[in-house]
Amino acid sequence: MALDVADLYRRYGDMVLGRCRSLLRNEADAQETCQEVFLKVHRYQSSFRGDASPTTWLYRVTTTTCLNKIRSKKRRPEDPHEEPPAIELNDSMLEGHEVRDLVDRVLQLTDEKTQACVVHHYVDGMTHKEVGAIVGLSAAAVRKRIGVFKKRIADNPPSWLPEL
Repeated sequence: MALDVADLYRRYGDMVLGRCRSLLRNEADAQETCQEVFLKVHRYQSSFRGDASPTTWLYRVTTTTCLNKIRSKKRRPEDPHEEPPAIELNDSMLEGHEVRDLVDRVLQLTDEKTQACVVHHYVDGMTHKEVGAIVGLSAAAVRKRIGVFKKRIADNPPSWLPEL
């Protein structure tokens, strides 16, 4: 099925950028990643089989690209000699950053598909069936992955994980 990438960008560019902002929490990274997503869509448009809607496919590509960017940044941190400009944060913003960092660390304890299931379900508020459509699993498989993930964290919490 041939896709009109320019039309997808016009129709869904804001949705993709919003998803990038939501996951990356950095405007520059979000804009860069949004462009990467549409480059991937152009490059791999032949892989779109039409089993899902274009928005579902875009959402999947966007989430995967963002999660890969987060993992890549953890493996190759920015130059430690460059000090970022000071940003004044109020307590609620700081708490939000701490929570996001904690979530990133917890997600690193599992595989990519389970990470996507957890993010789509808990961050995006999707049902197991909706998540399954995006990641290519049944609703039962999504439920099981999330359950195993939660049990693993509950049974063997990492030493750095605070008690909740």
